[in-house]
Amino acid sequence: MNPVRLWRVFPWDPAAAEGEPFSATHVPGGQGGNRFDLPGSPRGVIDLAESEDHAVAELLQGFRNSRAPLTEADLTRWGRRLALVSVELEPATWPRVADLCDPATLGELGITADQPPLRDRRRTQQIAVALHGRGYAGLRWWSAFWGEWHTVVLFRDRLTATSLAYGRPTPLSLDSPAVVDAARLLDIG
Repeated sequence: MNPVRLWRVFPWDPAAAEGEPFSATHVPGGQGGNRFDLPGSPRGVIDLAESEDHAVAELLQGFRNSRAPLTEADLTRWGRRLALVSVELEPATWPRVADLCDPATLGELGITADQPPLRDRRRTQQIAVALHGRGYAGLRWWSAFWGEWHTVVLFRDRLTATSLAYGRPTPLSLDSPAVVDAARLLDIG
């Protein structure tokens, strides 16, 4: 099996060392507000997308259905240009990711199909906590945008130093294909 290619968008500082803020490998602390976070976990989770346009859309969703076109300033966070990076997940970890898009997996886990998309973060985080407690390395679920986009949430304390391999970040611009596609799909501009 080949590595699974995933994507992440983050505010990038090319001078930041690996693991430091604004590097591709940095995951901010203080998690707990997202759908499948592990509240109280010191290492938390990393959210990744299965496609480039989905990864970009996650960061641009605040502009959804906007009549105004995106500007260069919209592609920055905390004074840093947003960048897209590929993240390869080692093949040995992928089978330990619970695929909640699969009805059979949901049944095996005792999760009904209406539970993961709930807006109640407390309840969706309980799903993540239960999967973590059962030894899973993460979960896969449909994006809140569309069914063809999928999110992969990885439990960082279940990953080894070799679980993820990061590609070279690419700064985003208004004409980046993933930005153009995400803006079109989110009806921006």
